[in-house]
Amino acid sequence: MRIKKILANNYSEALAKVKYELGEDALVISTRSLEPDLRSDGMGNSGRVEITAAIEPAEKKENGMREGVVGNSKSLPFHEDDLDLKTLIFSLLTRTERAQSLGLKSHQLVAYSQLVESGLSERLACKVIEKAGVEGLAKNHVPQSEPQVIRNLMKRVLLCNGEIKLEVKKTKKVVFVGPTGAGKTTTIAKLGADFAFRQKKKVALATLDTYRMGAVDQLRIYGDIMRIPVDTARNRDELQTIVKKHADKDLLLIDTAGKSPKETGYPDQLKEILKDSGDVETQLVLSVTAQEKIFQESVKQFSTLGIDRVLFTKMDEGMSFGALFNFSLRTRIPFSYFTMGQRVPEDIEVANQEKVIKLIFN
Repeated sequence: MRIKKILANNYSEALAKVKYELGEDALVISTRSLEPDLRSDGMGNSGRVEITAAIEPAEKKENGMREGVVGNSKSLPFHEDDLDLKTLIFSLLTRTERAQSLGLKSHQLVAYSQLVESGLSERLACKVIEKAGVEGLAKNHVPQSEPQVIRNLMKRVLLCNGEIKLEVKKTKKVVFVGPTGAGKTTTIAKLGADFAFRQKKKVALATLDTYRMGAVDQLRIYGDIMRIPVDTARNRDELQTIVKKHADKDLLLIDTAGKSPKETGYPDQLKEILKDSGDVETQLVLSVTAQEKIFQESVKQFSTLGIDRVLFTKMDEGMSFGALFNFSLRTRIPFSYFTMGQRVPEDIEVANQEKVIKLIFN
């Protein structure tokens, strides 16, 4: 690996030199500001910056690929250590150094830190700030006004589709899926109460969760309190009976068992049960307190069903909300509702872009 130090008057000039001398694939290892030199002419000059960058010679890459192809059938085209080298070096830099290595200017570092602290991924934060900077210049904004430009940009790219939309002379069927502990059953009770009492619609509840002890009883208790019918289905035929039974209803909400993202076979079972139920909207229920990896694995797990929208729960327990933006940009699945607290039906609201932005920026 070839390593070189680049000196320049500012970061933009230094990065340009790096690309010119080492190429587009060069990796910035570190950056630092140098003190003004007072010895050269006695008058001093402005401080300079130093960037240490590295590039792997093309010849070495080609040799590595060649060895991987013609060598032992078990050998890889490159070493596993090389695969994560850039990621490793990038992680060793300070946040400021990472931001500067990604091309941000000094006046953008405060906004960058705020976004990352709020949970946005570092690369998404950089993209947002860069895009906002371009838009700001186009509208003659000064750097100090960038925060509002950033908020407006983020709000614009978030996807929210509003509440459940009922159908004319037809039962709207919605199934809720997601990991264990996300709060599906309580959420269904909140939605059922909202449509039954606030919107004066005919509502029925059904559950496919025959695995969790007390799951059916929990939903049935909610149904008794709200005077909403509750039925249980263990297979496709039983669900068909329930669908026909409630053909006069405006809305049928279907609960399912919470499953770990590792249980990849469960969505196929659900797909088989729902097979002859006509059009069924699928909503993925996720707790905002869960790890982002759970978000992504859950999307992957239930993708065979076709996820129409996502509903985030436990908003009152969340500490940072940038993960909502990450999720929206990565999956493009629109948000439907946010829930907070245990009160039925009060603690639920229709998701909107303004709410997400306020949460991210406190």
